[in-house]
Amino acid sequence: HLPPEIRILAWSPVSIDFNARFSCTSRFYKYFFSEKGLNIEAMQIAARKFLGTHDFRNFCRLDPAKQITNFERTIKEIGIVPVPSRVPYVGDAASPEGRWWQLELRGTAFLWHQVRCMVAMLFAVGQGLEDADIIDRLMDVTTMNGKPEYEMACDTPLVLANCTFNESDVQWNYTRSAGRELQSMTTIDRTVLRMWRQLNTRSVLCSALLHTLRTTEVPALVEPTNDDGGGSELKTDLWSNCLVHIEDADQRVLTSTILGGGTVRNVKRYVPIAKRRRAAPVEQRNQEWLERKGANKRTRNDQADQEQIGELGAS
Repeated sequence: HLPPEIRILAWSPVSIDFNARFSCTSRFYKYFFSEKGLNIEAMQIAARKFLGTHDFRNFCRLDPAKQITNFERTIKEIGIVPVPSRVPYVGDAASPEGRWWQLELRGTAFLWHQVRCMVAMLFAVGQGLEDADIIDRLMDVTTMNGKPEYEMACDTPLVLANCTFNESDVQWNYTRSAGRELQSMTTIDRTVLRMWRQLNTRSVLCSALLHTLRTTEVPALVEPTNDDGGGSELKTDLWSNCLVHIEDADQRVLTSTILGGGTVRNVKRYVPIAKRRRAAPVEQRNQEWLERKGANKRTRNDQADQEQIGELGAS
């Protein structure tokens, strides 16, 4: 069974050589994130560098088994815009996470995990950890012929919003009865609303717990003072105030890298992308895989020959 959030609204007859992946003419992705800790304007400037046709080998996860040699892909549209105000139930500038934004991009095709790698670099720029020109440097494979080590963005906020096909390949057929179509839409609406209510309930519970924690009196982060009698006075403070001091202290020794979806990695020292250890060039990794495959095949053939010789000797 399909999960409740997936519903089929239409179908299309296709030719025998139709392929949902390779017959697709363009794909439209969205990536949702909150603005907390990010410079949106800097991210927008960096995002525009992706427009056009570029070599994205440093913005993907390489699988040598696929023996890919062409890493050029075309980004037709890209932008970072606020989540539309007509969409209800999203945070605004007054919420703890700030306003919610979405990266929108359309391309003809994408490499494995390409969008998540692109978003990871945009987050680094948005945090001020990298300059926007890191995008240009990673796409210049003559000087950076080997992907630097970095963690890609979380997959949870990534949505494949639309795929387009030639009209000659796909002709969508909806339910013949308008009543049935409206009934299907009603079912989907109610299903999604129920999902939202369940998730929102959990969100409210978490918010209530956070409020309880941050309004709790705890020992203050100050040295006790001695009174005239030689005793000590234990001072208390709200946990929210203590947390500010703790986070300030952490920021002096740790760097938090945003990965989206509420995921953050803390590192003691941030190493710029251009100075990190790099993987071997694509050509070398592809060749090494072929050599390993050939060696494994020869080993299997030798084992088969030995087994055959053993069987002949036994007979």
